[in-house]
Amino acid sequence: MGIVHVLNNSSLNNGSARPAQRPAPELIEEQKVMDAMGQLQSHPDIDRLLGLMWRKDPDTYRHCHRVADWSQWVGGTLGLNAQERVELYLCGLLHDIGKLMTPVEVLRKPGALTNAEFAIMKMHSGDSGKVVRRLEDLSYLEAPIRGHHERIDGRGYPDGLRADQIHVFSRIILIADTFDAMTSDRVYRKGLSSEQAYEELLRFSGTQFDPDAARAFIKAHQQLQIDRPHSHKVVVESAHALRKAA
Repeated sequence: MGIVHVLNNSSLNNGSARPAQRPAPELIEEQKVMDAMGQLQSHPDIDRLLGLMWRKDPDTYRHCHRVADWSQWVGGTLGLNAQERVELYLCGLLHDIGKLMTPVEVLRKPGALTNAEFAIMKMHSGDSGKVVRRLEDLSYLEAPIRGHHERIDGRGYPDGLRADQIHVFSRIILIADTFDAMTSDRVYRKGLSSEQAYEELLRFSGTQFDPDAARAFIKAHQQLQIDRPHSHKVVVESAHALRKAA
């Protein structure tokens, strides 16, 4: 499915009704930030794209909302202002929108991907940037969305950026994205516990992940002290992992 077809498709919101998926209120202290994030999803282009993502792969749709929630929360702990948090939330919502161009047999494969299939899957980050570039109101967010799989050590994709070359939004989204992937169950494997995922984030800090953002994510995740519904759940872990992350 080409990018022009995605953006011009007039029937994106047909089919099964997608669930109302609003920003998580327990992750947002300021009402104006909550209101702004909620209004984003009524933007015509965002609504159309999220509608198509829901129709193609509900799991990816839900994943994008979780990544958006966690990313803006961590952005706040790192000192981002209200406007930046709203923009980061939007980048989280759309970071995987390029998967609209990923063949469904690759996107929804129940087992591990082959090398060839993984090469196809990796195209989604660049495709996400291309989609956003075509949206007049949102084109300025192309770089952080395109860069959400770049690594601190320069071994990421699609552009091989390193360290401060990578937008701070991208660095935060990569951590939220990876954490959600690690802790989600798959047909071929059970998800890691939160504590196991924390250890992986710390293990690869400084190579794959920005160390400051990784530590901020772990602390913020543990401090929520809530238990949200399944598929949008934050688990309170032991103080042991928190001490290791400090």
